[in-house]
Amino acid sequence: MKEKLYRTFIALESNKELKALMETLIEKLKKIGFKSNWTKNENVHLTMLFLGNISMQQIAKISYKAGERIFGFPTFTFKVDKLGYFTDNGIPKVLWLNVSGGETLNGLYSEFKKSVIQSDIEISSESFVPHITVGRVKKHPDYWDHLIKEITFEPIDVPVNSVGLYSSQLKKTGPVYTKLYTIDFEGGVIING
Repeated sequence: MKEKLYRTFIALESNKELKALMETLIEKLKKIGFKSNWTKNENVHLTMLFLGNISMQQIAKISYKAGERIFGFPTFTFKVDKLGYFTDNGIPKVLWLNVSGGETLNGLYSEFKKSVIQSDIEISSESFVPHITVGRVKKHPDYWDHLIKEITFEPIDVPVNSVGLYSSQLKKTGPVYTKLYTIDFEGGVIING
């Protein structure tokens, strides 16, 4: 019998302030004419690494290796500070929130990447661009880039003291995420920036 595979990713959770900000921004973007597959409130997260389709045994191996690597990692915060976008031939494809977390966030990413490589899982060689997806654009208004630049907000700090490994099931109503493992770390608060 073939082993079941799970579409898996490693992510940091959001908090209620970030979820409230997402709701406000989505309403503003809808009002100015964007139509998108918007991120559902319960799915707001910061993806650290996408692992693809892997077995539960591989997921457990990564979780325990990562747990060993980040034991004692300090609690820290990442900052969400502006709305951005990815384009394809000048057309907006993805709207996202910029995340800055300094060396601590990059260090955490590096530790997870090492854990995944040690678990013999192949991952993309793309560089880490921390962001939180707001929506995948289906239709956009004229002068969309100028309209986006007009949307500003007070930066939000999101505390981090654990990381989750999630499975993602793609359904017609959108993705459904299930947390498979939580990896907690201990330490004092480091304020970056």
